[in-house]
Amino acid sequence: MESRCPTCGASTNSGSETLDLSVTAEPRTIARYLQLMDTNEPPAAAELAYTRAVVSNTAAQLAGLDQEIARLKTRLMQLEEERSVLAISHQRSIPIISTLRRMPSEILSEIFLLAQPSPVEPAGLPSKESPHFPWRFSHVSRRWREIALSTPSLWSLVYVSSRRKVDPLAMIQAQVQRARSLKIHFYASDTQDSTAQIRLFEFLSEHSVRWEEFVVRLIAGLVPLMAKLRGRLPSLRRLSIQWHNAESQIGVDSLKCFETASSLEDVALHSNIGYIPIPFPAHQLTSYRVEGPFELHQRVLKMASNIIEAKVIIACDPEDSWPDSSDQVIDMPRLRRLHVSSAEVLDYLRAPVLAEIVTSQDDDESPLDRLDAFFQRSSCTPRRLGLAGSPTANTTQEILRKYPFINALGFIFSNTGVEVADAQLEMLGNAPLVSPQLTEIFFGSLVSNPLDFPLFLRMVQSRRGPESALETAAFLSLQGQHPDLVTRNALDELREAGMNIVTGSHRSYIRRWTYDSPWVF
Repeated sequence: MESRCPTCGASTNSGSETLDLSVTAEPRTIARYLQLMDTNEPPAAAELAYTRAVVSNTAAQLAGLDQEIARLKTRLMQLEEERSVLAISHQRSIPIISTLRRMPSEILSEIFLLAQPSPVEPAGLPSKESPHFPWRFSHVSRRWREIALSTPSLWSLVYVSSRRKVDPLAMIQAQVQRARSLKIHFYASDTQDSTAQIRLFEFLSEHSVRWEEFVVRLIAGLVPLMAKLRGRLPSLRRLSIQWHNAESQIGVDSLKCFETASSLEDVALHSNIGYIPIPFPAHQLTSYRVEGPFELHQRVLKMASNIIEAKVIIACDPEDSWPDSSDQVIDMPRLRRLHVSSAEVLDYLRAPVLAEIVTSQDDDESPLDRLDAFFQRSSCTPRRLGLAGSPTANTTQEILRKYPFINALGFIFSNTGVEVADAQLEMLGNAPLVSPQLTEIFFGSLVSNPLDFPLFLRMVQSRRGPESALETAAFLSLQGQHPDLVTRNALDELREAGMNIVTGSHRSYIRRWTYDSPWVF
């Protein structure tokens, strides 16, 4: 078996005492040399001479190797420099062949519009990016700036919120000048400088003839300015009003500035603080989302025969204020989507083409009788049913048994505890043959109650199979809760198998069931 001297590299044969060395010597000297490498013994004359020859030989070889290494290092540095220069040239060349450079300006403009971020973050707070979005496009390149400046709709949204620093007036003036129509979202707050907010609102009011969308949270300082909008809103299509606090309503009897808004078709009024009359042209509305006394809803709905979607929230009403409904049924010939905060509202409506309905169950009173009377009176067969408040599992099971035409079922929980949601999950999971025609089941929490994802998983798994039509199952909360790792992996397996499983915080999906305005941020 052949081996080599670890120092000089000479070959040796382990089966004999001879070594094949480039430095010639007696085998005995070579053997002694190998022993001396592991001891501190002094060498003999012959051994010393041999060792000096070996050292001279290896020194020459090391020098040669060092020289070669130095040469290769120099070459490596040259190659790295060449690569660096070439990489820079390569990176600068790529944008030249980019499709975006050759894309027509009209298409690039459409991409800008489609790329606009959502104005809200998952928690429902204003996005930090969205108010500055058009300005970012204009800073990329000269061509992008020219396209951004020539796309008026990119500058339409004027977003003012107490959650972020208000843009300088000069920037908003430039934005208003570039936009053709305007979407004004003005969330005023008493915690901010009212003088600056009033000055900005006054400027925007000068351009009210171009307002298509007006979302406002009012403070006391803005209320007097609202009257100046009367007769100056010919393009306004969507309106949403809320109040910052009770103090902002002091001394306000009504807001009479929208009666002549000839294009208004979508109204959302929030009156959870106190009801302030806000007249508007009800006869032309197609969408109505209002909190207020029943008398207001009754008066408006009688005039609003064109409404397609309605969210009727009873607020600021004295107890036992429901009038006799026997001769006061309101015909809603075009109504397709209806959300009522109290099932008693159904006693006053007839909606023959209704396709979707959300109602509430509070305390122990079941909405079943009122739903039954409403469906019979309207001769409608809605496909989607949502239950809010505190619906019991028994009520839900009876509704599904009685109305087999329902194929999408939703639950909206706000002030109720998790036990209500858990009871519904248990019922749907333990009785998979209950309403096998259901294609969608939705659970949405508007509060921070913890969600039982394992229970949700078991419910979905139990409803899979040839006897069930379930395609979509959603378990959502505004806070964006997520399942544990094991449950998440199991839900992913269901997704891979073809089911549409929705979890986390999907605000647009929640709005689809709560009927909140998709354009109100």
